[in-house]
Amino acid sequence: MALLIRNATLVLADRVAPAGYVLIANKRVAAIGEGAPPDALVASAQRILDGTHRVLLAGLVNAHTHLEQTFMRGYSAGRALLDWLKRYIWKLQGAMTPEDVRLAVTLGLVEAMRGGATTIIDHHKVPFSKRHTDVVLEAAERLGARLVLARAWADRGADAESPDAILADLRRLFDEWHGAAEGRIRIANGPLVPWRCSAETLQRTTELARRYGAITHCHMNETRAEVAMTLEETGLRPVEWFAALGLLGADFHAVHGVWLSDQEIALLAQHGATVTHCPAANMILASGVAPIWKLLTMKCAQERLGQPTLNVALGTDGPASNDGQDMLEMMRLAAYLQRVTTLDERAMPPRQVIEMATVAGARAAASPLLRPGDPADLILLDFDAAHIQPVNDVLAAIVYNARGSDVDTLIVDGRLLIQGKRVLVVDEPALIAECRDRARHLARRAGIE
Repeated sequence: MALLIRNATLVLADRVAPAGYVLIANKRVAAIGEGAPPDALVASAQRILDGTHRVLLAGLVNAHTHLEQTFMRGYSAGRALLDWLKRYIWKLQGAMTPEDVRLAVTLGLVEAMRGGATTIIDHHKVPFSKRHTDVVLEAAERLGARLVLARAWADRGADAESPDAILADLRRLFDEWHGAAEGRIRIANGPLVPWRCSAETLQRTTELARRYGAITHCHMNETRAEVAMTLEETGLRPVEWFAALGLLGADFHAVHGVWLSDQEIALLAQHGATVTHCPAANMILASGVAPIWKLLTMKCAQERLGQPTLNVALGTDGPASNDGQDMLEMMRLAAYLQRVTTLDERAMPPRQVIEMATVAGARAAASPLLRPGDPADLILLDFDAAHIQPVNDVLAAIVYNARGSDVDTLIVDGRLLIQGKRVLVVDEPALIAECRDRARHLARRAGIE
């Protein structure tokens, strides 16, 4: 079915078009242009959506979350990262059944889509059995989301897995799921944190991921305490250690990057790696402020010199440490946080922030942009709202004013998943009711009051 969206404000790669159209056919962007669509395009469309007072842009990429943590909101206040993990999150994760995971992930996907995300990188932290992981992929397939599942692992510390078991499950996931759902589902290597992973298993899993053309996605330099642990054991800071092991590259994701040294930044830039910024989680857990403006300034310098560039993407982190998955809110927080810490009013201009959530996210997750021939992943924001009008700068309004509740339409792979602010692919009220009860049972089983 050919779908035509017309009369929308278009956010294009190099400009904002005050009125334009997009034609979607065979799941792809068939045509895009400014002004009124040609009569032939109108005649070819089986369905037409009016984009009046709507802003159309490429779907957002949530470049780091933990979907199963949807059942773990509200435990992060007043707690440092390691204390929060040990007293709450690890207990709750350890008590989850496959059905708990299925429901939590389904609710998390709905929340992420309502927050504007068409692509989600899920760092899946409960791979206790084949079913614990497969239900995540089945939920994404059923709802129509574009998902990268980074299979988390640790072969050291509490609840460590054996290296052979980790490698075997990664191979299974790559063979069974990588490229499934017509390419919407991909698998990634997801070491948890440097201090819980051995050098040999890091190298073996990264080598395996590279054979499948997949990324390696790892929490890096999130807190000073974690940096100190790696430095004490290896004599190197985390990114330096990973570089020495041969793990860095354009396929490597350093999630958080709060406490990066200048040498570590230079190494990540040299290898064209991705740093994924999660501003809300870093603030609520008092982890610190990632040097995002410094990273973006270096990226611009690399581009001017024609060098491989550092990539800076944006994520929500899991609902346990955010406590939400609204990517529009993440754009606003990222901008505000860098300005107040750099004391530079020119830092983080709106277009650069939007690029973190779209262009950089697309590079990180191998997801499409709003270009002719690309799979059709896009959102329409409702700008006909008191907290947005009047609009003097469309890009500024997206970053500073828009909210997840303004996502009017969300399309993935040419399929309408949200229209008129209503989720079309699941009975949302029934899902919420079931999840509310299930989360209470989970907390009791985990011994959490």
